[in-house]
Formats: sequence, structure tokens, C-alpha cells
Amino acid sequence: MSKSFKKITSQKPSVYGISYLSLIPLYAIFFWLMPDQNLKLNGHEPGFISSLYFSLITITTLGYGDITPIGPVSQLVTASESILGIILIGLFLNSLSHQHGLEVQEFEKKKQLEKEEKLAKDRFTAFNQIVDAKIDRYFTYIIPVTTPISNRKSPTINENFSFSDMRDLFKATLRLTDHHFTPAIEYYFKSLNDLTNSLEDLVKYGYAQHWPALENLCLEFIYSSKNLDFSDFILNQPKTMLGDKTGSEFDAEMIKNHEGELQFLSSNTKNAYVALYIQIRSGIDFEKKYRQLAAQIKNC
Repeated sequence: MSKSFKKITSQKPSVYGISYLSLIPLYAIFFWLMPDQNLKLNGHEPGFISSLYFSLITITTLGYGDITPIGPVSQLVTASESILGIILIGLFLNSLSHQHGLEVQEFEKKKQLEKEEKLAKDRFTAFNQIVDAKIDRYFTYIIPVTTPISNRKSPTINENFSFSDMRDLFKATLRLTDHHFTPAIEYYFKSLNDLTNSLEDLVKYGYAQHWPALENLCLEFIYSSKNLDFSDFILNQPKTMLGDKTGSEFDAEMIKNHEGELQFLSSNTKNAYVALYIQIRSGIDFEKKYRQLAAQIKNC
């Protein structure tokens, strides 16, 4: 019963309006088909027009009194039209008010959503400046790690670098701002760590929560970077002696002389550098996708 009542009282205003107007000709037909003695016309011409007129003033409860119902049947029919008219007008006004309330609520919700989106965009844009700087610094140190020292004239990354191109990763970066005795790989790992920390903050503090694609991209890069992290082993190689050579000298020669397919091998020191190679490749791919998504957010 409650479901039926709710269904009846939750229609659109147009439904009640059409129902209200439909009752006028419908009751007019009833009055027209009644025997003449059921309605006192008081000078009105018998016929459908008079019945239509009476139906109109009845449903609107004007009650001029120039046409009056006589007898219980006509009186009940007249009363039912008046009651239905009042009910439908009430339902119409209630539905109209409810619809207006929903429109206002929807407008306010949309306005609040736009406000939240603007705030989220402003927060992301501000924090993204930090991330951009970290990416730039990270890429600054990809160059000396993936470029032999004799070819470091160009400040751009060789995206098609080979595994053997990493042979001088233990040598200096040749940047004036960097320490000459600090290997390029050490600067690389520090810049990567700074970048992943910034990306973790980007996700942790909700700067990217409105953009799942960007958030997932950052999480994938963080996971991949940590999963492929052999920094402790690689950075310790200059201090490790293998006969008359340091571990870093031995590894640099191994990288230089590498031929064939790259793959992880059981208990092989090369695995650390294979992971590094994959990590850098992943970083280059990440930078392109990240900056594309960030640009879309700024321009939306």
C-alpha cells in the first residue's frame, strides 16, 4: 500500500497537470449523458458545451450556482470532481515544489563539485611544480649514467641507449655543480629517491585523488623503482676489491663488453645493472605519460 501511495504521489508535475485537465472533458461527458432532471440548467442551453462549462467551474471550485446538480447521483459525481480537482492541484503544487527543490539541490551540488575540482586542480598545480623540478633533476642524471663520458656533449637524453652505454656510470657527471670524485650513479640514485618521495607525497596527501590515471601511474612507477632498486649493491662496488680491481671497475668492463639479450641470471652481479637499465627505461616512459596527464589537468 505504501509503495502504491508513494508511486502515486511521486510523479512529475506534468502528469498531475495532464490528469487535472483530462478530468474536465471526462466529467463533462458524464454530465452530458445524465438525464436532464439531474442538472438544473437555469437558462443554459442543454448540450455538451453547458456540461463542459459546468465541469470546468466544478473542478476549479468556483461554484457560480447557475447550474446545479439535482439528486444524489449528480451531486456525488459533482462532489467527486471537486475533490479530485483539489487533490490533483495539491499533488501538482507539491511535485512542482519537490522538483524545484531537486533542481536547486542539483545546482548547489554541481557548484560545490566545481569548487572542489578547482581547489583540487589548484592544489595539484602548485605541488606539481615540485614534482616537475624533481623529474628535471632526475633526467639530468639519467644522461651521464646512460651516456659514455666521451659523448656527453649533448644535454638531451638518448632514449635509445644500449646497455653498454652505461659503462661510465661510475665516472664523474662532468657537471660544474657536481663533485668531481662522486660517481654519476650516486647522483642518479639520489635524484630518483627524491622523485619517488615527491610522488609518494603526491599520492599520500591526495593531490592526485581526482585523477585515477595519474595516481595509478605514480604508484606503478614508485613500485617499479623500489622493486628494481639495487642501489646499495651498486654504490658499494667502488669500495669492493676483486683481485687488483675494484668492483666498479670490474662491473664497468662487464657492461662495456656485454653482448646479446638482457636477462636476469641466478646469482649474477649483472642483474643489478639489468634492473638499473629497466628502471631507467621505465623512468623515461613515466616522464612522458606523467607530463601528458599533468598538462591535461592544467588545461581542463
